[in-house]
Amino acid sequence: MLDATSLEVYRYAVGHPGWTRSEASDALGLTLRRIDQAIAALSDRRLLSPQAGSAAGLVAVSPDVALADLVDADERAMQELKSRISGQRRELSSLLPTFLEARKNVLASTSVETLEDPHLIHRVLIDYGRDVTEKVYIAQPGQGSTADVHEESVRKDLELLENGVRRRTLYDTSTRDHVPTRKAVEAIAAGGGEFGVLPFIPLRMLIFDDKLALVARQLTRDDKAALVIRDHSLINIFTQLFDIAWELSESFLAPDQVGSPLSSLQRSIIQGLANGLSDESIARRLDINVRTCRRHIAWMLETLRAESRFQAALKAREAGWV
Repeated sequence: MLDATSLEVYRYAVGHPGWTRSEASDALGLTLRRIDQAIAALSDRRLLSPQAGSAAGLVAVSPDVALADLVDADERAMQELKSRISGQRRELSSLLPTFLEARKNVLASTSVETLEDPHLIHRVLIDYGRDVTEKVYIAQPGQGSTADVHEESVRKDLELLENGVRRRTLYDTSTRDHVPTRKAVEAIAAGGGEFGVLPFIPLRMLIFDDKLALVARQLTRDDKAALVIRDHSLINIFTQLFDIAWELSESFLAPDQVGSPLSSLQRSIIQGLANGLSDESIARRLDINVRTCRRHIAWMLETLRAESRFQAALKAREAGWV
């Protein structure tokens, strides 16, 4: 921003073409030092230029002309940068189909491969989900996805069902109380999808036909890597494990136990107590924090008037709550 002195000198320059610093000093009553400072500020902004044919004379330049001169080099550099970025984008984007096809061939020739990149895992899901023709089996631990994620899933799953693909999903019992998941289940079930629940789902797993199984590695709670399995014998083992779990499950949309004051989440917690699991193990399996888990346990112990965790589980079963 120009200071007051520079503005004063610029006004003088506009009305006095060919002026000199000494003339401006006399006319404005400013020291030569201040005049020189103003000239420097105005020259940096291209608002002053030497007068043709004069060694000391200066002329004012209009702001629009000064701006054009000031940014011309920057604009040229910016245009060149944009052009270079656009060219690089076109070049690298053209390689994406080659990369995906080559990666697909690598997966096809490898019995088990670990994928660390969540984006690549997502691409594999899309690629093989698009090619499925017979069945999709899914074991989904945790508390369910957001409404936005389910909206996209419902659309794709209904398309698969219309094409005659069998879709079965196992959820944690606790997801019955998760509204976005329940709405998605109702929509997909209306199209022929099948949903079951178990007190605990030990691992995340997807099986596409007999071609591919995607299993979460789960070395830690935050581990996002997945094992891509293409060996038919291993896929068959995971399919049999899923079938056994499916036989043990109950329908997601089955009515809740009559008279039970427990939510689906609390029933899953009490089942964990009956199995002798620690608070940390129960919380990890249900994808909730330990403090929330302990708060539910304390409430159930008080409600059931139980003196121990195991006694609470026994009383809940005797009452028909689980």
